[in-house]
Amino acid sequence: MMEGGIIARYPADAQKADGLRAAAGLALSGGPFLLVTPHPVIAVPLGAVAGLFLVFALRTLARQLETIRVDAAGLQVTGLWQRRIDWAALERVSLKYYATKRDRSGGWMRLVLAGGGRRLALESQLEGFDAIAARVAEAVLARGLVVDKATRENFLALGHYLPGPD
Repeated sequence: MMEGGIIARYPADAQKADGLRAAAGLALSGGPFLLVTPHPVIAVPLGAVAGLFLVFALRTLARQLETIRVDAAGLQVTGLWQRRIDWAALERVSLKYYATKRDRSGGWMRLVLAGGGRRLALESQLEGFDAIAARVAEAVLARGLVVDKATRENFLALGHYLPGPD
């Protein structure tokens, strides 16, 4: 089915920018706690925002350490957490597009794979995303999986036809 392997990582520039955003958000939302003890009405929302930026910072760190390997047997993510989905265990695939502008000229794609009790999500900023999407499309065809209309349209936008029920 598939020959050769793919090794992909999230680009360092994008991770650096996300790291700076996380640091700025933590400084603005957590900084006031270092200077004063805010009133609970202010402290609770500020603390919640700081928590969100902390989660974003940890996600960015995890992505920076991740390596995605695709081979004839499946897809593996190594880094802080090890995850793998074999093509033989693939049960569900979803490819969604998230627009950042009304005219849909900007945005990103999110590819979600599930099978064998595992779930992996990859975003289109990943170097090698198109090649990985091609391998996933091959696996979907080989396994005869049915995907939703939006997923079929998004794969078609990447140049991969997947048949559907309609």
